[in-house]
Amino acid sequence: MNKDIVIISGGRLGNPDFFRKSLKEIDNRLLICCDGGARHLGASGFLPDVIVGDMDSIDPLQKAHYEHQGVEMIRHPANKDFTDTALALEYALSMKPRSIQIWGALGGRMDHAMANVYLLIRGKRSGVKTCLLDEFCEVFVAPADVRFENAVGCVVSLLALSPQVEGITLRGFAYPLTDGVLTLSESRGVSNVILEDPAVMRVRSGDLLVIRYRQKNVFPEEC
Repeated sequence: MNKDIVIISGGRLGNPDFFRKSLKEIDNRLLICCDGGARHLGASGFLPDVIVGDMDSIDPLQKAHYEHQGVEMIRHPANKDFTDTALALEYALSMKPRSIQIWGALGGRMDHAMANVYLLIRGKRSGVKTCLLDEFCEVFVAPADVRFENAVGCVVSLLALSPQVEGITLRGFAYPLTDGVLTLSESRGVSNVILEDPAVMRVRSGDLLVIRYRQKNVFPEEC
């Protein structure tokens, strides 16, 4: 499948104008809503291709409207082992897309936000570029090589999601690193800054969470 998949979860979406603009920039996309995440499309002008979940939080009138429009509904039982976002990700991965973006996955309930962060490991191990997005940042688990372009002045934070991440090399950052190690629970990788274009990151082993803020000195708590 030569498509980019966009998953819309049920958490905080953020700036709707930024979301609409971002979607318009993806030409060949498949749009998946996680149950109540469909509410984010109500005034956006976009129609989902698929809605996944137990259908317990989508508005009944909106659900009926989408069914009338031919939107595919993939229903799961209410007593399920996985979140709607996890089920949507598995469905997306089964289609072997080019990339997966997950919106509405941050903010709101801490337990859901944490679970969504760990879903990024599933995406990485499937070999599909997978990230969480909002208007402030992009969040992903680093592949072996990462390039940051047009990002001078942006803050990048690194956190280990596996017990140990080895062979971390950073070039073009305020705090460079050569063959470094980060371990689970330490905060040493928080708040680095990109100084060069492009900046380069390499990781030899382990699951390294990368949080890149889009704008210099612009963070959620300040808006």
